[in-house]
Amino acid sequence: MGSGGDTTTDYANLVLGQSNFITTGSNANSTASDSSLSNPKGIFFDGTKLYIADTSNNRVLIWNTNPTSNKQSADVVVGQANKTSNSPNQGSTASCATLSGPTSVHVNGGRLFIADTGNHRILIYNTIPTSDGATANRVVGHADCTQTAANRLDGSTAGVRADTLSSPTDVFYNGSKMVIADSGNHRVLVYNSLPTNTSEDADVVVGQTDKEKASLNSPNANTLSSPSGVYANDDKLLIADTGNNRILIFNTIPTSDNTSANTVIGQTSMTTSGSGTSSSTLSGPTDIHADSESRLAIADKGNHRVLIYDTIPGSNGAAAHRVLGQADFTTAKANRDSDPAGNSLNGPSGVFSNSSIYWIADTFNNRSLRFSAD
Repeated sequence: MGSGGDTTTDYANLVLGQSNFITTGSNANSTASDSSLSNPKGIFFDGTKLYIADTSNNRVLIWNTNPTSNKQSADVVVGQANKTSNSPNQGSTASCATLSGPTSVHVNGGRLFIADTGNHRILIYNTIPTSDGATANRVVGHADCTQTAANRLDGSTAGVRADTLSSPTDVFYNGSKMVIADSGNHRVLVYNSLPTNTSEDADVVVGQTDKEKASLNSPNANTLSSPSGVYANDDKLLIADTGNNRILIFNTIPTSDNTSANTVIGQTSMTTSGSGTSSSTLSGPTDIHADSESRLAIADKGNHRVLIYDTIPGSNGAAAHRVLGQADFTTAKANRDSDPAGNSLNGPSGVFSNSSIYWIADTFNNRSLRFSAD
């Protein structure tokens, strides 16, 4: 394993969406298929199945087992009727079976969660789909599955509220609480239990003083700017505060509105927001994930890399221990300013980690890569 900037040996051991590590065309320079990707932004592995939010193909792909070969075909597609179609909302009116620019996918308790960003909603499936074109059981952010406007502007009542969303980019369910990165409203919503109907209000808002505000605020311990990613274990909440070039850590999942974070990554204080390229700075981070050993992975999209922390930091401005996608902590070129390879990244948007592997949605290379965690 590379560390301390000596990471030139960190090569991916498998690629999806491309037949090799040196090609990067959208849909492998062809059309949508069961093995192609176009600007994938989200990725999740549940220990058996792999899920990719194939954003520009307006779908989520599911592999029933952990892939073993490059460009392996997916088994199931969600959001399209088949694996060769890719129009937003299947070229028609939105329904509980369609997607528009999904950016995140999450699984817990046998349920599938999708951040359907272009439709300004979260879709929840009570079981993992086993056939193409499955229908979601619940929608969050709208009164029904046919509405698609931000903050329900196509409904009878509209505006920023506890039950509306604007460009949600991530969703995470820890088995009891559901957390949503409501990016367009510059906030994160917390549901104390899994919603059971379409009009259920969020219980807590993070990043705003109340649930009817969506202000873009100056950086502070209780503000957010276009948050893109969320992660919640039994105790902590982590937010990828993209516009402020930082990760906020809450030592407990907030139970009241406007709670302040305890720790920040990417900045030395809660009131700064500049981007940078070092072991302790970030540029437009979009996703975070931690494994059972609290090893933390950050998709540092603007720096074309993923940063790894051996533990979730407890102090501001902590330095990462490993970098994927660059030769060291001080360079930030797409594909290392060269041809794409198994050790390079271009705008990675999504990351998943467990004790043995890292999966990365390498967005602008139209592929997903698997790295060893050892």
